[in-house]
Amino acid sequence: MDTVTDGAAVAPRLVLLGRRAMRCAAGCRGASVFLRCPGGEGHSASSHPDLAVLAALQEETGEGPGVDAARSLRTVGAVDLVADTRWPDFRIAALERGLRACAAVPVAAGGVPVTVTLYAFRPWRPTAAAREAVGVLAEETAGGLLRERARTGAEAEAEQLRTAMATRAVIDQAIGIVTHLLDCDPGRAFDVLRVLSQRTNRKLSAVAAQIVRAKGRGGTRELRRLLAELP
Repeated sequence: MDTVTDGAAVAPRLVLLGRRAMRCAAGCRGASVFLRCPGGEGHSASSHPDLAVLAALQEETGEGPGVDAARSLRTVGAVDLVADTRWPDFRIAALERGLRACAAVPVAAGGVPVTVTLYAFRPWRPTAAAREAVGVLAEETAGGLLRERARTGAEAEAEQLRTAMATRAVIDQAIGIVTHLLDCDPGRAFDVLRVLSQRTNRKLSAVAAQIVRAKGRGGTRELRRLLAELP
């Protein structure tokens, strides 16, 4: 996913998702979002630097509510981290930052897993309706990124095709000019252009464009010499 792997394009979407998720869950005081691209690269965004630290810690240790939720594709949380000891490193880091509860909501849309982790300063559990709403928002975000990727990919492919067609047209024109100047067949004319490209260390399209611009004037002698050298 080329556009999804572009952090500059993905980050604003994840920030917006986090803000919207917080508004869906009464009692939530912070959120972090993690998205895993099809190629394996991860992107994250958090509403506060402390939450970014917790997200990075989970990635580093492979433990935490977000990691477990992503693996199981089920909501994983802790109503009170003072009593819940499932993730020692994460738990200590969260409590040190004044956090008491968390809930990680995962979705997988079009092969793109997204996990939204919500945090609270007091013992807390998001309602089923809140979890469902957060999941819908995450699916919408992943779907939007996939559609953007598809659109960008189609535009890039179309541009490559246009460039290839324009390049082919210039080369064909140059072959026509060389064929006329040297009174040879198109295959031999193409070989002359290819050798000229190699010896001048320029792209074939650039050599062809120069010949087309000059309409073959000024280079006939060199072209004849190259033709004579061909096997």
